This record gives sequence, structure tokens and C-alpha cells, in this order.
Amino acid sequence: MPPTMTRTMGRWGTGVLLLAALAVPAAGQTPTEGADSVATAVSPVLGKITPSFSIAPRVMFRRRGARGAMFDYAKQTVWLSTNVHDLLPTGAKPFWPSAIRLSAGRRGMGSGLPAEYMIGLDLDAARLPGSHPVWVHAKTLLHMIRLPGPAIVVGPTGTRALGLYW
Repeated sequence: MPPTMTRTMGRWGTGVLLLAALAVPAAGQTPTEGADSVATAVSPVLGKITPSFSIAPRVMFRRRGARGAMFDYAKQTVWLSTNVHDLLPTGAKPFWPSAIRLSAGRRGMGSGLPAEYMIGLDLDAARLPGSHPVWVHAKTLLHMIRLPGPAIVVGPTGTRALGLYW
């Protein structure tokens, strides 16, 4: 084979092996943790962004209850949350609480209606105090859910500020 062909195959082979190594989570990691590890390796900023979701509480009280709420996408909001405290320079960290995240979200309204977009603050459950194993497990689960907090909502009906947005 010509030397240029060998170099090209070598580059492709290395890239494929690198992607395969990044795509397979390490032993004991969930796929989400594996993706988080990949994001951290790619960019320090991307490693600080956490996907989360929220469901409007009024959906839970409908006829189908919590199970129906999981499939009613019009009442769900998908969020990308970042812990601003970790991104700030050392001198500015005392001015932003470590348990407060800045989140941007989108909720599809369903039936062909335009979506709503939100930006708000929420509580990072992983940063709450306590180290009991049961509480640590609960904090890990709550980390994926956006807890209620203030938000600015931009949608087809205009812009509004809400004290608590799910």
C-alpha cells in the first residue's frame, strides 16, 4: 500500500477506536454517566451541562395519573442546566451559591402549537448537604429532575415571569 494510504487508515482507525472507547461507559457507569464523561473530556464547559426534565404537577391529577404524565409530552419540559458556580473564576465564586443552577428549557405545547422557551434558576439536588447512603441515592435521582424555581417564559402568548415554574 502507498504510504499515504497507510497514514489515512491509521488516522481513521485511531479515530474509530477513540470513539468506541468514549461511547462505552466505564465499568459501573450508567450510559448517562458515560456521556457525561465524554462531554467532560470534550470540553470543560460541556461537562458542566446537565440535561433534566420537569412535568407540570397538574398533569399528575388527571385521569391517567403519573403514568399518563410520562407520555403526555405537551406537559413536559426538557432542560439544559449548568452549575454556574463551577464555571466562574475563583474570585467570583463567593457571589453565586453552588446549589443554584441556571437552566434553559423548552416545552412543546402539542397539537401543532408553538413551543414555549424558558430560562430560570433551579436547585441542584446533588449539592444539597448530607451523606447518608439513602440520601445520596435520592440526591442522584433528583439531580435529573428540575426542581421548581423562578423562570422567565417566552411563548406564543408573550413573555411572563413566574415565581415557581415546574
